Amino acid sequence: MQKRFNWPLWVGCILVMLLLLIGIIGPYLAPYETDFQEKLSSTVVNGKTIITYPPLPPSEEHLLGTDKWGYDLLTLLLNGAPYTVFVTLAIAFIRIVIGTIMGLYIGIQEKTQTWWLSIENAWSYMPIFIPVYFLLYGVNINSELPTGSLVALFIGVVAILGTPSVAASIRQKTEQIKETQYVLAATSLGAGREQIIFRHILPQLKEQIVIILVTEIIAIMTLMGLLGMFDLFVGGTYMTTDPVIYKSITNEWAGLLGSYRSFVYGNAIWVFLSPLLAFVAAVGSFTLLAKGLRDQFEQSYNRTPFI
Repeated sequence: MQKRFNWPLWVGCILVMLLLLIGIIGPYLAPYETDFQEKLSSTVVNGKTIITYPPLPPSEEHLLGTDKWGYDLLTLLLNGAPYTVFVTLAIAFIRIVIGTIMGLYIGIQEKTQTWWLSIENAWSYMPIFIPVYFLLYGVNINSELPTGSLVALFIGVVAILGTPSVAASIRQKTEQIKETQYVLAATSLGAGREQIIFRHILPQLKEQIVIILVTEIIAIMTLMGLLGMFDLFVGGTYMTTDPVIYKSITNEWAGLLGSYRSFVYGNAIWVFLSPLLAFVAAVGSFTLLAKGLRDQFEQSYNRTPFI
């Protein structure tokens, strides 16, 4: 069978690596300081005074334009990239580590753990957005806590609340593998529980774990985007009351998207499109990677189904 070129995997890998690179060096590439603002200015052209004021459209000085307050959008996006990328990765890794351990040890049990099945069934009907929003809303807006503490709190809450879904997937796969002939043979020969888990079950789960990791990243980014639409931003929300304005403290992309959503109806559409395109590109990169990984693992299995 001829091997097909897996373009989603290659394109996804390249885009994800580029996204990680932007997350690392993005703040150093920013053309302006984060507190730089364009002010109202006037120039005389052909004897006429032309007044310019933010938001400024894309130009040589501001490649993506500025927002209503005069902040350079490219600078905000580059400074917010580390929070968008690495907060998402941190949450996904925590979910995978805790969920894999829980799923393995629950799934390897001889008797069905009915208490855990009850938790799975109940939690599967609960949109994670609801508990995250109400747990963090009162702490996140105009908080006295430092930004680092708010980021850590967000990571902890979202990671813990999302762990049961990962554990459920690992548990189901573990229960299937432990009934295979080679696992039953190892058990009959006296292999202990840890030996069965780490030598026989976990190696069979490595592809599944990688796919779950990438899909969790996509789900977390989607959750961040949804929270941003409701003015709850990673790292804290700064709110003014006259007028009522919500701004992201860390400038992460979902927060900028939520802050600028009102510009979709105005003439300064670039203010909304810049974070929207950046956020969609980030989600799309991991989506392509997930599809490519699935196709790659399916091709490998089809070539050697007996292994």
